Amino acid sequence: MSRSRRRTGRKDPDTEPGNWVDVADQGCRLLVACPAGLDPAPFLAIAAVAGLVLPGEPGADTIDVVRAVGRAAFLVDRPDLVRALGADGVLLNRPGAVGPARLLLDQGELIGAAVGGTRHDAMVAGEDGADYVLFGTPGKTPADGIENLAAHVAWWTGIAVLPCVVAGRFTADDVRRLAAAGADFLLPDVDDAAGLAALAAVLPVPDRS
Repeated sequence: MSRSRRRTGRKDPDTEPGNWVDVADQGCRLLVACPAGLDPAPFLAIAAVAGLVLPGEPGADTIDVVRAVGRAAFLVDRPDLVRALGADGVLLNRPGAVGPARLLLDQGELIGAAVGGTRHDAMVAGEDGADYVLFGTPGKTPADGIENLAAHVAWWTGIAVLPCVVAGRFTADDVRRLAAAGADFLLPDVDDAAGLAALAAVLPVPDRS
């Protein structure tokens, strides 16, 4: 299934090194939760990694490293620091925070909303100006099972043009299932590069025809 219509990142892929949405890439890619103190370099060396999700208050040097290799840097719940640190955008844990964040940030600065498994929240977040939505819960096994989570993804990709991220503790089979359902990005619960590379290896090869 071609999903080029869904590649709607607001940055210019020819000029913005932090653009996480590659318009030539039709496949599912990975995001990495990278807390302070964790060396991002081994994760950024994995080709399938689109960007890092940075909780707390990361230093500008960390974000510079991420962007220098053409990946995106997203701050968790800190839209106030996006511009100051040169990040690409933010991931908000409360969908209701999208509207205020959209007023604070420029259109080129991306806003994501974590919506758990709530389809209504996903639709409202998109209407409020989110650039992507996140289904699931970072670091946790899907509470309602992988099939339910995959159903949310398939529903979203069928009605929306915004990319979706899926977060959680996944097996290799889960990764295959979510990618087949149409997930644009996965945020797996992996804290070592070898584990992430093993998940990356089972992602379908993008169809660039």
